[in-house]
Amino acid sequence: MNRFYLLATLLTASSLFTTWPTRAAADQVVEAGETLVLKDDLILTGETSLDIKGLPDRRCTLVGNGYRIRTDGRWTGAVRVRNCDVRRLGAPAKLTADGRRVAVEYPALELKIEGDGTLLVEHCDFDESAAVHVQNEDQSTTIFRGNTLRDTTLARADKDIDKSSPCFVARGSSPSRKLFQGNRVYRSQARFASPNWLVGGDTDADSNLCIGIRIGLFAEGVGTIVRGNYLHQRMPITDEYPYFSQVSTFSTSKGALGEHNVIRDGEWIVRFVEGEFRYNLITDIIDHDLMQNGSIGRIHHNLFVAGKSDSRPGSMGGCIAVIYPPKEAGEGIEIFNNVFDGGEWLDVPGVEVAPGAFVKSLRNNVFFNFAHTERYAKGRQGMVRASWNDETATTTSPVRLGYADYNLFHSPQAKSPRNYLLSVADKVQRKDAGFGHHDVPRGGEVDVQVAPQFKGPIPKEFPFSDNDIKSGHVTVSKILAFYREAYTPAAGSPLIDGGDPHDGQGTNIGAIDAGAVGLTGGFGLFGQSNK
Repeated sequence: MNRFYLLATLLTASSLFTTWPTRAAADQVVEAGETLVLKDDLILTGETSLDIKGLPDRRCTLVGNGYRIRTDGRWTGAVRVRNCDVRRLGAPAKLTADGRRVAVEYPALELKIEGDGTLLVEHCDFDESAAVHVQNEDQSTTIFRGNTLRDTTLARADKDIDKSSPCFVARGSSPSRKLFQGNRVYRSQARFASPNWLVGGDTDADSNLCIGIRIGLFAEGVGTIVRGNYLHQRMPITDEYPYFSQVSTFSTSKGALGEHNVIRDGEWIVRFVEGEFRYNLITDIIDHDLMQNGSIGRIHHNLFVAGKSDSRPGSMGGCIAVIYPPKEAGEGIEIFNNVFDGGEWLDVPGVEVAPGAFVKSLRNNVFFNFAHTERYAKGRQGMVRASWNDETATTTSPVRLGYADYNLFHSPQAKSPRNYLLSVADKVQRKDAGFGHHDVPRGGEVDVQVAPQFKGPIPKEFPFSDNDIKSGHVTVSKILAFYREAYTPAAGSPLIDGGDPHDGQGTNIGAIDAGAVGLTGGFGLFGQSNK
């Protein structure tokens, strides 16, 4: 017998058992400790509201029996669900007849909220339930905080991207601030295609922990901030999952900000950041690139670390692969004040640029610990070079940089170190300001290498377990503080005050500004200035 049907049967004789009509004609309240069992879809219309009033010590239960909570027509009411165990709400998606892609979904919550309507879901546990879909229009708001989306979610997370779907989807045009904070997501992605979401926040309690198959945070709304989250993409190679396709872990569009996040594992761990991406740790590459991007966005003060993934490694393309041309004349991606650590095993460029793509500025970066061999695909290997499949660059250095200076290179394992295999128009490498003249050491020889002198010790692999992170023993701020301390310039380091003066007097080369490590001193909880 279905355990949810059995639960409903046992509770029928209890005063704590409530059933609902298909279409709610009035406000509905479920008091603390009560159980709500659906016998059909619950449809909200007009101003009707649902209020499930669980308490930490008197939790409610919602048994969906495969049915859904959804809106019909213009709905301006409120759904408030607190301290509730949600079981089997919604139903599995259906695939197309050929089984190749998702055809239709049956979300647990499918709400179009208008007027001043509200969705509030706090401290709930979703087990064997489908996705949450919310569309905020007018001035409506959503708060989704402190919830657990278990790995039993009915949102599809398959080895094939076309047969996968997110477990949380936010749409709409409401300009109101909306919150996704302190959640635990253990399978599938959360996507934000509406403006002004705060995903995470300023404290460790706000951090979303996303650990599992096809997890990810994707922000496409102007004004959205993704801050202080932990993401660990899992890609197990098993009989069920002999491969994975099109796996990305993080993305933000133009007008969105991603900062102070810890992002681990994936094929393209970060993909198509068009806004600002700063103060993040990206590590444990499985396949392809630590970041794949177009020619737009500001990428700065990040740690790009090869690490050691616990999944089977595949082919690698580069640390940052810039693959698309600028959308408008004069545009180009800016890559500055980052650390690229090849972990003594990466044999890929630090930055590779495809034909037509353009890096507007490449400055104040550290490239070190790469194990470059002599060749890369059909051409010479180098730290800043053309994309692997660009045959026009086998003997030339194409002009794909607008400015490249104040960088440091150090890879003792490299067979024949080459710093730049791309050019800046009308400039001579290491002779002209704007093309390597101020690289460390200033005015030195082409391809010279200088040790960055970090405090260290430089981690060879990620030192914290997911179990300790889930329990709260290890927090996002603790992880960031550990890595930032390791990559801080030691006393006497050439990185100190060695950066481009146009970024301010005393600017360091690398990701860590002088004095910017720690959780105090005006740098915020996550340990580095938000300047």
